[in-house]
Amino acid sequence: MPDSEKEKCMKQLKRRMEPWREAVLPINSVILWEKSWYPGLILGVTTTLFLFIWVLEPAFVTIISISLLLAALIDYLVPVLSSTFISSTAWTGQKEKKLEEICLNLSEMIIQTQNAWKYLLNARNNRPTIYYGSITLGLSLLAWLGNIVNNLLLMYLIVSISLLLPGLKHKGRVQSALTYIYKYLMHQKKA
Repeated sequence: MPDSEKEKCMKQLKRRMEPWREAVLPINSVILWEKSWYPGLILGVTTTLFLFIWVLEPAFVTIISISLLLAALIDYLVPVLSSTFISSTAWTGQKEKKLEEICLNLSEMIIQTQNAWKYLLNARNNRPTIYYGSITLGLSLLAWLGNIVNNLLLMYLIVSISLLLPGLKHKGRVQSALTYIYKYLMHQKKA
């Protein structure tokens, strides 16, 4: 995608994040593991949340409604509290640069997701047999896995991995793990 499109997406995202800018920086710091104990914090919060769900056993609709209620409260309270308790002079050029970097990374992720969606739509139109075969096989495997493994455990693993993946990628551990697996498989093939 051209840089102008990426720049446009980044500016729109930055404009939308303006009321959240004081909250975005610490959240980004935690997600990217800027301190060594942040992965433990992420797993601790995730584990505690899922333990509450496991113990309380709420209905699915209750979980969805409480999640949306919390999201609405956070969406309302964060900008109000940040404008009330944090002075506008506390925002520095360094923080602005960091926010632009975060917005650029997020816009790249959004553009990659849009490109993947376009690829799927293109595959559906140009190669329907392969597309529907792959979708059927993938969803059948997912349904089989969901039938064998507890759904709450699957959700816990998906959420934990999703929250830890940006930090793993930022620290370069995903690349080193993939390199290790590749070398191991190549060594096994030769032997």
